[in-house]
Amino acid sequence: MQINLQHSRAATDNLIQITEVESTDEICIQQPYTIPNKVVGIPDKFRTYTNARTRRRRTAIVVTNNHIGTSLLKQLSYADAVFAEITLDGLKLILASMYFNIGRQVEFDLSKIEAPVLFIHQLMHQ
Repeated sequence: MQINLQHSRAATDNLIQITEVESTDEICIQQPYTIPNKVVGIPDKFRTYTNARTRRRRTAIVVTNNHIGTSLLKQLSYADAVFAEITLDGLKLILASMYFNIGRQVEFDLSKIEAPVLFIHQLMHQ
């Protein structure tokens, strides 16, 4: 699932209800609800991944299924993007949650995708 919560507590609460009803395994969030730059409102039973190296948390990945192995790819994550390697039944996938600021030229954000794509390509062909 992918959602922009627009920093809303009510939207976060609704997301959690939908997640539990629909049995969603992973969620890519843009503009999560934060209190002093910490993502809040997500139950502790879920694993939440953000870029801890930045003050602003504009993206997050939430994994609700305990059978899915997840590793944060810190070397790829930056202020407006979080990347994680997802492993299930021997299959590896890269999941990205990215925030594109409407006030910026889209070319800026698209250029930020190039380095992670090259890195992931190399990672998958090792």
